[in-house]
This record gives sequence, structure tokens and C-alpha cells, in this order.
Amino acid sequence: MVHKIVYPVLIFIVFVLLAIVIYLNHRNATNDFYHLRLSGESPHWELDGYQVDLSSGILNSGNGKLRFKTRENDYTTNYFVFEMNAVINKKDITLQSKAVSGPEDFKNEIDTGAIEGPPPITKDEKSITFKDIDKIYAVIHWEGQDDGIAHKEIIDLYELDNKN
Repeated sequence: MVHKIVYPVLIFIVFVLLAIVIYLNHRNATNDFYHLRLSGESPHWELDGYQVDLSSGILNSGNGKLRFKTRENDYTTNYFVFEMNAVINKKDITLQSKAVSGPEDFKNEIDTGAIEGPPPITKDEKSITFKDIDKIYAVIHWEGQDDGIAHKEIIDLYELDNKN
């Protein structure tokens, strides 16, 4: 007689507990997706359409266009290095870099290339979220073919607004 009442009640309690666990687990699971399309310029360079996509476990960075700003829209470097950097939890991290040794002709725009991989991790071993990014900026090193001087410029693209 006891079995006819206890077993159904126990089965009911197990199903209720299982439903609660599934609900709480689903509620805590985040499928955050962040997308930034960044553009900016420095005295000599213009960067347009650089994209940073951050989703759970994957960081895509790139697909921008880099242009040397001249009136003739024509410039040749002996070399150039493009880096996309981020300040994440007060630490500088390179998201992507591209280097070209030898002459590079900037008659038009140059594609920055792109990279995909796991995002940096936080101190507690979790993937970063967009809230962890304090700043995003590009650094360009180059030597002009005409002047032979090594140059460096920074293009600030994003900074977290901490005024809240």
C-alpha cells in the first residue's frame, strides 16, 4: 500500500527537481554575441571597417581596410607592420598583426587580413566578455621609401566609458 503512494510521489519530486535544474542551467547559459565595426585615423593613416566579433569561445578580428593618407593617394613603404591591440583587464594584448617586409605600394587600400581563434581568458580562467575590454587601438610601424625614416602611429578606435 505504501508503495502505491510513495513511488508516484518520489517520481513526481524527481521530475520537478529535474525540471528546475534544466531551467536554471538554461537561464544561466549565455549566448552573448558582440560585434564592433571600428574606423579611425591618425595623421598619416586611415583604418576603415575593422571588425571585432566576440561570441562564446570565438574571437574574430580583422577585415578592415588600411589607407595611407596622401593627396596623390600613392605611397610606397620599405616595410610596414600593422597591429590591432586591446587593453583587457589593464593588460595589453595583440589581437592581430600583419607585417610586410619589402616595398608595399599604397595606391589604394590594403586589406588588414583577419584572424579567428579563442578569445583571451580572464584571471579566473574564463573567456573574456565585451565588458572586459577597456580599449582597442591600432599601431602602425613603417619606413617610407622616400625618406627612409622609421615611423610609428597609433589609431585609437574604442575606449570603454567608465563614467557610469
